Amino acid sequence: MTKIPTAEEFLKDLQHEYEETGEYKMYFAIDIPNKLKEFAKLHVEAALKEALESIPCLGSSSDIATYEEVEDAVLNAYPLTNIK
Repeated sequence: MTKIPTAEEFLKDLQHEYEETGEYKMYFAIDIPNKLKEFAKLHVEAALKEALESIPCLGSSSDIATYEEVEDAVLNAYPLTNIK
């Protein structure tokens, strides 16, 4: 899985970006919602990829997974502890 920055790292990068351009005070507060959406998208994309890879019926086995097995695998594929 691609390394996703922690929330702190993500915001520090944003802060450095604005400090370098000299637009920190004006744009940092305005752009926070957009940056939070960008951060959330990184996690959603990673979660969907992990969920897809965890589906039991996508293996080489001829067995058909039950709904409960697929549900358990998908819903537990990306633990909330991955969001830091």
